Amino acid sequence: MPALALGCARIGSALTPLGRHECVALLEAALALGVRHFDTASIYGQGDSERYLGEALHAHRAQVHLASKAGQRLTAKQAIVSQFKGPIRWLAARRGTVHRRVADQRAQGVPRCFEPDYVERSLAASLKRLKTDYLDVFYLHSPDASVLDDDRLMQRLLQLRARGMVRAIGVSCDEHDVAWKAARHDAVEVVQFAFDGGEPGRALLRALAERGKRGVLRGFLSAAAQGAAMPQSLVAAFGQAFTLPAVEGVLVGTTRLEHLQENVQAYRRALAVARSEGAVEAGNA
Repeated sequence: MPALALGCARIGSALTPLGRHECVALLEAALALGVRHFDTASIYGQGDSERYLGEALHAHRAQVHLASKAGQRLTAKQAIVSQFKGPIRWLAARRGTVHRRVADQRAQGVPRCFEPDYVERSLAASLKRLKTDYLDVFYLHSPDASVLDDDRLMQRLLQLRARGMVRAIGVSCDEHDVAWKAARHDAVEVVQFAFDGGEPGRALLRALAERGKRGVLRGFLSAAAQGAAMPQSLVAAFGQAFTLPAVEGVLVGTTRLEHLQENVQAYRRALAVARSEGAVEAGNA
């Protein structure tokens, strides 16, 4: 059964008006609502996303599915700024100019590095912050297509999996061509990509299913978390997605409890409709 996964990109961010205690409380609330899949990255919140997840979930590790990513890193300036995140968060919440300045800096992006040694060090640091000794999925974070041609990197990932540090190798994709290349790569088991219910995304899911791989859908709920008022078109798109065995999860990203509750309600309603129409076999109920 496809899972509802909480995307944690904004957990710990300087632009999120939530401190550590509020973030941990939100994650605990997600757990209480039945969310069991959590998706983060080494770069999110300058590492605080993983730290807060570790704090909130380490006692429930056997019951949750943790995914993180490597391949992006802070610039020297961003690393310095991250040391003053508390005051910056306070100012950004109260002064639009500060908020825009931080947002503009973030929009410039971050350097990427997919050297095998760096990726392994990043994984080790993520595991420490998450208070676990393995990840359910370890993603390459928005690589270019050429990164998947690096045999040294892919062999290192296979070694990390053999050592039990990761259970599945994934690629989190920003471009459709990278998603297709990842879907065809022998070492890749999970592909995370933006999905709007359209035919290109469904075709990719069918290709993943044919290869025994899994897909995690990003952005599917971002514009339509409306609880009981969820549009029928989105319900239908959900139902179509649930008929494809490659779908492992649907990501929603939020730091508002009300928004999370709405998404959980919308997800449950769509799943119930899909089941009632026979889109999901009763054995998965």
